[in-house]
Amino acid sequence: MGKCKHITRLLSDALDRSLTTGEWVAIRLHLPTCSGCRNYRKQIRLLRDAAHTMSGISTPDKASSDD
Repeated sequence: MGKCKHITRLLSDALDRSLTTGEWVAIRLHLPTCSGCRNYRKQIRLLRDAAHTMSGISTPDKASSDD
């Protein structure tokens, strides 16, 4: 669970700041094996997109997001 806590923190941090290469590598290595963290990533994306829609702010280019 400690690893998941770290990864979900990084996924949240990525909304507010640029992550380092090492942080992205940690995420990329963890997500293929963890459905809970993949679901968390989907949920925060949904919330971010909904907030942008409600505020009238356009969302970032979908091509830059990974699914």
